[in-house]
Amino acid sequence: MMNKSKDDKRPRTLSVLRNRNFARLFSAGAASVAGFAIGSVALTIVVYDNTGSPLDVASIGVSFTLASIVFSLVAGALVDRYERRKLMVISDLVRAASLALLVAWLVLFGFSLPLVLLVAFILGSFTTLFQPAERALTPEVVGEEQIGNANALVQTSTSLFQFSANSIGGVLVVAAGATIAFGLNAATFLASAILIAGIAGFSSRKGASAASSGVRGSMLKDIKEGFSYIASNRGLLEFTVSAGAGNFFLAMALQFFVVYADKALDGNGITFGILTGLFALGWAPGAYASTRYKTVRRAGLVWIVVGVLVGACFVMMSLIPLLIPAMAFAFMAGTLLGLSNTTWLTAVQLIVPTDMQGRYFGLDQLGSFAVIPVGQVLGAFMIAASSVNLDFLVAGIGTAASSGIFILSPYLRALGWKEPADAAVTESAGGGTLAPFEGGIRTHESR
Repeated sequence: MMNKSKDDKRPRTLSVLRNRNFARLFSAGAASVAGFAIGSVALTIVVYDNTGSPLDVASIGVSFTLASIVFSLVAGALVDRYERRKLMVISDLVRAASLALLVAWLVLFGFSLPLVLLVAFILGSFTTLFQPAERALTPEVVGEEQIGNANALVQTSTSLFQFSANSIGGVLVVAAGATIAFGLNAATFLASAILIAGIAGFSSRKGASAASSGVRGSMLKDIKEGFSYIASNRGLLEFTVSAGAGNFFLAMALQFFVVYADKALDGNGITFGILTGLFALGWAPGAYASTRYKTVRRAGLVWIVVGVLVGACFVMMSLIPLLIPAMAFAFMAGTLLGLSNTTWLTAVQLIVPTDMQGRYFGLDQLGSFAVIPVGQVLGAFMIAASSVNLDFLVAGIGTAASSGIFILSPYLRALGWKEPADAAVTESAGGGTLAPFEGGIRTHESR
């Protein structure tokens, strides 16, 4: 009988669900992701149907992202100072309440763009708190050996849920109205809060300085420590800068799928839901591939190549404005981004100290998201002045160029992570060990 290979001994992806606390965390994420996807589609359609303005559509993304920029520093510090599980429950409850308010207003008074933008701002604010708490909590719950499997499972399931929810969202808004979609989104946030609150026999860390000394310094000091940590790590800094450049150009296109579906493809809300659904669905094979092929070993090179290819997908959507090719390229772009985002997330969770992860994710989000509103507004003006096809063309070329230029960086090009066992094998074979991965890259977060 043949001996099993080393790779056969790796834990299977689904085995992480045997951890009951992670199973609750995973289920909570699945519920809120599905609802949030439906709500996001409804929010975009209801604004576009009532105003017909690309600039008003852009204002939704600007409100959401502006909240992320404003609160990212404070959110990161809070995640490292207080129990992460409780912060996530509070975030879910506030997001559910904001959507309930929107539903009540729509029923009683009708459409109001200022209220929609306020709700988008609230959702962005508390999603900014929820996300770093979730990402920092995951490695504590599952342990280092299962981080890759946990991230692959979450990203894959998120992709599948978003695909279904985005497609359903378009149909639901057309058939039953936006209020039903918003109400469903609020219910999923409540379900998520209940599941997270039910995590038993586990208390997440509250920050190393407070935990070890019993004395909690000022929040400003915590934020400064976060800045110092990123500034002293060239890899982390370059990944954040490159993410910001890529996000600027992608923001010009991703916010306007609804306009592309209408003007370029001559479709409707269902067409929009299908496109965004396929984009989300693509994340599943990409996320799985990141674990299957251990792309974390060459994370920097993966990002560079992925960025160029994603840009090419949007260029092709511009040049071939037909439904079937557009569906294919949207799916391909999602697959590539699923690969790079999961690679980034796993690597960062492995190398950033637990007590620093909240601040890292908060600061990284600030650096990589700050330019998104500018890209969204620029995209809106470009569509108004010319066409959505030109907007997608410029976005694609810019994304490819802003990623490809980092091939010149020896830091980003060579970054990767080797597991301790792999490093020991390399040393025994007479070679040097590869330095741990120091950074990450992502585009728009789907949740």
